[in-house]
Formats: sequence, C-alpha cells, structure tokens
Amino acid sequence: MGFQDDWVMRQIEMMTRFVANVVFKKNDTEVHYEIIGNIDDSTTLTPTDMLFLKLQELIREGRLCEAEDELFDNLEYSDKYIELATDFYKRLNAMSDERLSDGGFSREEVYDGYLEIMSLLGVPIDVFGQGERSDYGV
Repeated sequence: MGFQDDWVMRQIEMMTRFVANVVFKKNDTEVHYEIIGNIDDSTTLTPTDMLFLKLQELIREGRLCEAEDELFDNLEYSDKYIELATDFYKRLNAMSDERLSDGGFSREEVYDGYLEIMSLLGVPIDVFGQGERSDYGV
C-alpha cells in the first residue's frame, strides 16, 4: 500500500469516528449496523435490515460496485441508514487494495462514495473541505 492509499484509509477512519461521535454520540469509534428484526423471521426485518443482508452477500461475492449501487439506489433518510452506510464503507476500507481492485474499486472510490452518501444524508463529514483532493496533491 502506498502513501496515498494509506492517507486515504486514515481519512476514511477519521470520518467514521466523526460519525460515531457526533451522530451517534458514541464514545468508542465503532459503528456497526445492528439488525432490528429477527434474522430467522424475514417478516420482522426492516427494509434497511434486508438491504444490510443483501450488501453482506454482495461483499462476500466480491461484487463491490454492485453493492455500492444498491446502497445508493435504496437511499433512506434515517439514523439506521447512516449506520448502515458507515458500516458498509468501514468494511470496504478494511479490505486490502487487492481485494478492492478485484471488486472493481479503489481506495479513493471508497473515500468519495462515503463523502457523497453522507452529503446526501445531510451529514457534513467533509469538515476539512478535502472533497476535492486533487488540490492537495493526493
């Protein structure tokens, strides 16, 4: 992993910590999506629960671009959706560059996607104005 990818990875981690602290008022830095319904009874699952399960399956299959498309196509303005999106991008960020590449993704796309979806959800995580990284030589 090069310096650029390492820098981007750290930025994503800082943004997820920001969401954990500011949006969810969590002292720890972890945001993990928690299913509301009963996983053994699909009739109790919320649409966000079902999307989470679908995203997990697509990630396992290495279909990362398709998973991100699903995330954006099913946009819902709720705290649970913010939790879901943060969990999704944290999972992508934890992947190796090789696994991301195999799934048709780059570290920069993880960064850009997280910024974009949080912006759509009204969560200002680009607090340092780094959305246009090309101005910073990265």
